[in-house]
Amino acid sequence: MQIQLDGSGPVDMDLQPPSFTLSQSGTFVKEDFVINRQGIAAVNGNEVARVVGLRLQDLELLEVLGKGASSLVRRAMHKPSETELAVKVINVFDKGKRDQLLRELRTLYSSAYQWLVSFHDCLYDDGAMYIVLEYMDGGSLADILMAAQLTGSGPLSEMVLGKLAARTLEGLNYLHRERHQVHRDIKPGNILLNSRGEVKISDFGLSAELDSTKEMCATFIGTHAYMSPERLGGKPYGFASDIWSLGITLVECALGQFPYTAYTGSNYFVLLSQILNDPPPQLPETFSGEFRDFVLQCLCKDPEQRPTAQQLLQHPFIRLNSDDLRPFDMAGFVRQVMEMRQKAPSS
Repeated sequence: MQIQLDGSGPVDMDLQPPSFTLSQSGTFVKEDFVINRQGIAAVNGNEVARVVGLRLQDLELLEVLGKGASSLVRRAMHKPSETELAVKVINVFDKGKRDQLLRELRTLYSSAYQWLVSFHDCLYDDGAMYIVLEYMDGGSLADILMAAQLTGSGPLSEMVLGKLAARTLEGLNYLHRERHQVHRDIKPGNILLNSRGEVKISDFGLSAELDSTKEMCATFIGTHAYMSPERLGGKPYGFASDIWSLGITLVECALGQFPYTAYTGSNYFVLLSQILNDPPPQLPETFSGEFRDFVLQCLCKDPEQRPTAQQLLQHPFIRLNSDDLRPFDMAGFVRQVMEMRQKAPSS
């Protein structure tokens, strides 16, 4: 069904013709999406069937979880159902954010997969877009690393990392094989956990511009430190770039610190040189041979030689730490981490 927008036409925002339109009634239109205060109204020209959806007035916006120059993420409460949610608020007049928003929406809207953060709706009101997502109450791997540093509890065990890696690889395998999409920003801050023991990937096209409020280093460093050498070098990149980023993430979680020394110095050019020119990080011999080999394969400088997510799911490191061979209460682990984070001193 074709959608006819109401109102008296688009609002003239500036001298340059915008790449989107806003009707007088408050409807946002860009490419394949039509979005208003009631949510997504149409996709690819087809009306979205709605019963009673989310309403902005039913959302109580709470503390900020992350923020950028013209976007932020807040915890929210859906008052009628008393359900916690995460809401991303994006300024639609920022072209970069707007383009990333559309990329993320295309993935979220058409994906319902257990290893990806669930999408509820997207609403538009008064120059801002509200993406309503599942709230992952266990925080991110970045939060866990921070709490471990503040409490002196030490890095994560190999078994836990094996299980986290397996779940992340499942999400990447889905994105790569089914969605044909490179995530582009796999890092500790985008691997989320909840108190049910679930591990999910977040941020599909938007996260590179959203830096956590708890970032320890400069934003510019934080958004580039996990990128693959081919991407940093301006060369073509593909699915293998996400595999490199996962490898760096696992090394950081295993060691309890980022593996490149320039990261703490907030010197982008030194960090860039280290990633491009130095040998890739390796784990010391105190770790198992299986884990060390897994990281070695992820961090192969030649992207053509890196295994795919599907191949890595069959790696001995993943299989030895499978739930069948090594049962583990991930929900209990996440709850312990949540308690540890509450007790951690303020950074």
